[in-house]
Amino acid sequence: MLRLSLAAGFAQVGFHAFLASLPLALLAAGRSDASIGAIMGVAALTQVAAAFVAGGLIDRFGGRLVLLAGAAAFLAAAGLLVTGVAAADGPIVPLVATRVLQGVGIAACMPAAMSLVPGLVSAARLPTALALVGLAANVSLALAPPISLRILDASSLQVVAAATLACVVAGVALAWPVGRADQSARAAGPRGARTFHPAWRRAWSGPLALSVLFVAHWGVVTGYLPQRAEAAGADVGLFFTADAVGVLVARVPAGMLVERLGSRWLIVAGIAVTIGGLLLLLVPPTTPLLVLAGAGTGIGAALILPPVTFELSRRADDSDRGSAFALFAVAFSVGVAAGSIGVAPFFERLGFEAALAAGIVACTAAALVALADPLMRGRPVPAVA
Repeated sequence: MLRLSLAAGFAQVGFHAFLASLPLALLAAGRSDASIGAIMGVAALTQVAAAFVAGGLIDRFGGRLVLLAGAAAFLAAAGLLVTGVAAADGPIVPLVATRVLQGVGIAACMPAAMSLVPGLVSAARLPTALALVGLAANVSLALAPPISLRILDASSLQVVAAATLACVVAGVALAWPVGRADQSARAAGPRGARTFHPAWRRAWSGPLALSVLFVAHWGVVTGYLPQRAEAAGADVGLFFTADAVGVLVARVPAGMLVERLGSRWLIVAGIAVTIGGLLLLLVPPTTPLLVLAGAGTGIGAALILPPVTFELSRRADDSDRGSAFALFAVAFSVGVAAGSIGVAPFFERLGFEAALAAGIVACTAAALVALADPLMRGRPVPAVA
């Protein structure tokens, strides 16, 4: 499990290292805000489309091969930047190709890694194990952007890409031995006839629906909070730092709680904590208030993610677990888009408070979905001795 977690974390540096460094490099190269937004947005659009394909590929070929394929996409993207084929001040087509490859990589890596977890641990330990792999992604997201910015300040985007390439190579080396049995079983079994489109089970609808509804608030926060905080003279960066710390601290303990308490009430508790943090954002922002709110949203998310991923895993089997996690990635992206783009009319006409209120209503609806889902009743795994 430790090897898989480290592999997933190192591989995803191939995406997270460019979240902050690439926009700043593009800005320094004289590109317009609209051009930067379009280039960066290519990865998100690619991720949604590629996640559908990744689910079917995982089901057919196993998580190990798809994890390595995702890492290969990150290596190709970093290679374009290292060699100068793609450059901040160069033609736009290679830059778009780089972002497409990064979108493919992030769409493949996390669902593939998650799909391997049930074959590595007992059913009683599954929630904590899924939380551990998710934690690796959170650590990558927390560390890669600031480190990449320091490298960019000291040298260039090419050096950032070279460091990223080294991290992804480390991820490949760690992932190479993982899941060989999973791959062999798929090659020998009857699943080779599966098509490449993702599978679907009706039982997944509850966890996926509540994921879309819950994540919508994050689209509101990322889309509209920075401007509001800047106007008030508050440091919005500390909000995101507090959120990341909250997730890092609480995610694995939340997985342990799923093993003992089940999913339903942990999800409801996480949504309640999140709403508490969001309510703090309805008043004029100050830096201490943003830190407190960020801690609330981070801890709330940490309480929700392990039970949701566990519910998807236990409602699938080896033939379609990849599809379940790929669709979770799609649901996450759709939720963020709904919060950032879908509430734009509320923001334009009624302001930030109305947009955030829409996000809070969506969170409340997510809690109702959890309460109504009959498969979340009781404790779903054996008690840990």
